[in-house]
Amino acid sequence: MKISVIVPTHNEGKTIGKCLEVLKRQTFKDYEIVVVDGHSTDDTVKVAKKYADKMLYDEGRGAGAARNLAVKAVDSEIVAFVDGDTIVPEHWVETIDKIFKKRIIGAGGPLLPEGGGFLDKLIFFVCADLLRRISSMLGLHQFSGANCAYSRETYLKAGGFREDLDMLDDAEFSMRIKKFGREKFEPELYAVTSIRRTKQKGHMKTVKQYLRGYLDLVRTGRVEKLGYLREINKD
Repeated sequence: MKISVIVPTHNEGKTIGKCLEVLKRQTFKDYEIVVVDGHSTDDTVKVAKKYADKMLYDEGRGAGAARNLAVKAVDSEIVAFVDGDTIVPEHWVETIDKIFKKRIIGAGGPLLPEGGGFLDKLIFFVCADLLRRISSMLGLHQFSGANCAYSRETYLKAGGFREDLDMLDDAEFSMRIKKFGREKFEPELYAVTSIRRTKQKGHMKTVKQYLRGYLDLVRTGRVEKLGYLREINKD
C-alpha cells in the first residue's frame, strides 16, 4: 500500500536536512515525502526541495492545519507524520506498512531524545514511552504528531486534527479516532526528536504545561491557549 510521509515545517533550516535525508533512504519503496511549509523565513524550503516529492504551503496556522492540508492533497492509503526536527530509522516506513496490513487504523511509537543528559532521557522515557505504553494498554492511545500514522480514509472520516488547539492536538486526535477502529502502540516504530522544547522552557515548566493541557483536554475537550508552539517557533 502507498504511504505519504507528511512533514510540517516552520523555520526548521537547522534540522530539516537530517530529517529528510533519512526519510529518503527508507527500505520500503512505495512512499512519498510531502513537506508542508508555513512561510519559513530561513532556508527550510530550499533544503526541503532537495528531498521532497511534493512541496505544499499553508498559512502558518500550526502543525495540525498543515497536516490536514497535506492529507487532503494526497491519495495514499496511509498517511504518516514526522516533525521537521525528528529523525526516524531507515525501516520506519516499512514498519508502518507491516502494522497496517493487520487492519489497524492508527499507530504510533515512542520518542527518544536527541542528545541531552540523564534527566532529558528520563523525562522522555516516562512521558514519551512508558506512559504511552500504559495508556495504550488501557485503550487510551496518545500518539505524538512527530511519530504516528493513520489510514487516510479513516483520518478524513474522523475530521483530521483540530486546528483550534494550541497543543496536544495529536493526543486529542488519537483518542478521538479510536471509535473508528483498532489502534496500536508499536515500540519498533520509534523516532529520535529534538529536545529544544524542554531546553527552552525548562523541564519542570514543560511537564507542568503538558499536565495542565491534559487536564483541560480531559475535563473540557479544549486546551487553554498557552502559546506553547508559537513560543517554540520563534527560534
